[in-house]
Amino acid sequence: MNLRQIEAFRSVMRLGSMTAAAEVLYTSQPNVSRLIAQLELSTGLTLFKRAGVRLIPTQEGQAFFHEVERAYVGLDSLKHSAKNIRNLGTGSLRVAAVPSTGMSVLPEVIKHFTDTRPELTVSLHVNSSPTVEQWVKSQFCDIGIVVHPGDVNSHQVELLAQSAAVCVLPRSHALAKRSHLTFKDLEGQAFISLCHGDGTRSQVDGLFEQAGVERVMAVEAQYSAINCEMVALGMGITLAHPLVAKDYQHRDIVIRPFRPDILFPTYVIWPAAQTRTRLAEEFVDTLKAYYRDVVDAAS
Repeated sequence: MNLRQIEAFRSVMRLGSMTAAAEVLYTSQPNVSRLIAQLELSTGLTLFKRAGVRLIPTQEGQAFFHEVERAYVGLDSLKHSAKNIRNLGTGSLRVAAVPSTGMSVLPEVIKHFTDTRPELTVSLHVNSSPTVEQWVKSQFCDIGIVVHPGDVNSHQVELLAQSAAVCVLPRSHALAKRSHLTFKDLEGQAFISLCHGDGTRSQVDGLFEQAGVERVMAVEAQYSAINCEMVALGMGITLAHPLVAKDYQHRDIVIRPFRPDILFPTYVIWPAAQTRTRLAEEFVDTLKAYYRDVVDAAS
């Protein structure tokens, strides 16, 4: 029994005649008849009854055709899997990210990435930096996007981008008329901060302390997006990543450059080198292009 014999049998069963089967198989009707006879001999089954020029499948033929169709479903699945592997990876991508990136940057990047890969499945998981790192280490996720990498080997961390923080103010605020803001401008101002324990919070607090400027720490929240929402409610001023702030432009806020630059880095955490996929590498390339084209324009 060989594949050519199976193809001939399947075509006859699906099309109802040896002549039609010969056409789709690009061969002759006598050759199809010969292949069917060889298949019957090799399997020991009587697959058809001959009624003149007509072929009538036997019960054995019907049962064998059912098994052949099951096998072809498996082959089609293998073809689909091979296509996915050929077209960058396994057909699925799991991305982990901190909220500032996962809620602002990644949805748009994922849309752009999947527009040209309609069969790709992307899973986005958002959590704190330590959790993102653990997801990548355990290979639950293919890559991680963080702001402050922790206990990760240096060869598994790649700087993705650095974006200058922007100052986000209520539109009615007296400082909103300024072209840009400085540390001194925020002396005594109600300030909305990230929570203690956040790496960006520590960075910003340290810089204000070096500048000798005291803010009024009005309220704090876990995510920059929440801080921007509270700015829109008139509760104070905040410093935020430009892409997070951009999502709130429709609200009653203004966004101003902050001088000198406070750089917010974004890093990619990779798994061990041998477990990297082409699909993840292509996604990171798309992410880098997004930061070049969009983040620079927003900052």
